[in-house]
Amino acid sequence: MPPPFGSSQQGPLMLMWLTGTLALALLLSACACRAERQLQRRHGGKRTRWPWLAALAASVVLPLPWLPAVLASLPAEQAQLKLGWLMLSAGMLLLLVLRGIWLLSHQRRWQKTTLLGTQVYLSGGIGPCVAGWLRPRIVMPVWLSLIAPQQQALLLAHEQCRLAARDPQLLALAHALIVLMPWNVPLWWQLHRLRFALEVDADARMLAQGHAVRDYATALRQHGQYYSGLTGASPLVLNDPRALRRRRRLMGRFTRGQAANLL
Repeated sequence: MPPPFGSSQQGPLMLMWLTGTLALALLLSACACRAERQLQRRHGGKRTRWPWLAALAASVVLPLPWLPAVLASLPAEQAQLKLGWLMLSAGMLLLLVLRGIWLLSHQRRWQKTTLLGTQVYLSGGIGPCVAGWLRPRIVMPVWLSLIAPQQQALLLAHEQCRLAARDPQLLALAHALIVLMPWNVPLWWQLHRLRFALEVDADARMLAQGHAVRDYATALRQHGQYYSGLTGASPLVLNDPRALRRRRRLMGRFTRGQAANLL
């Protein structure tokens, strides 16, 4: 497919493509934000992940047909742009690989056990979370035995919801898309919003199972924030009180009937 800017332009063609790609990502981010608000207003937290995943995928895929012609048009003196892009992508890919190795090294010390009839892995300091990409597993910290059984059940059910919804695979796909364009700043914001939407979706599923909002929110506030970010390809600590407050406000909008539509 020929570039839309004219093949006679060389240096400016790359700049125009970069500008257009960033503008497209911003536009799709705004559309996803609006779609998320509509879904929250009409259906609580139901399926708010999909606008962000669609925006991220479209932001990467739509500009790609013009990329070969754009790169071919670059003058020799601007070849460092290609090298810089390649280095950014390779660096992010290497980081993800190192995180996977880090996860495997910790996994060897996890103890396989059963918690409330569910197979889990006990960790010295990681969890509650769902860890892994191809074969994700529920990881719980050893201190979980010190809290009330009701809270144990709530934290376990939350991770089961994330496992059933294939959150780790979706996050792995999102990171794979960003590897292609790590310089595209709006993509990182889309990933941030996608992660939040996944949590909101898990909240809706929890309420659909009949768990009380107050008990569930208390369990999240007290015990669910330690290492909840170790999911899919991103073992990062997430401890954002503002995000948790937003989730509690959204949970207040859910009704049993709305949440039940997820099941």
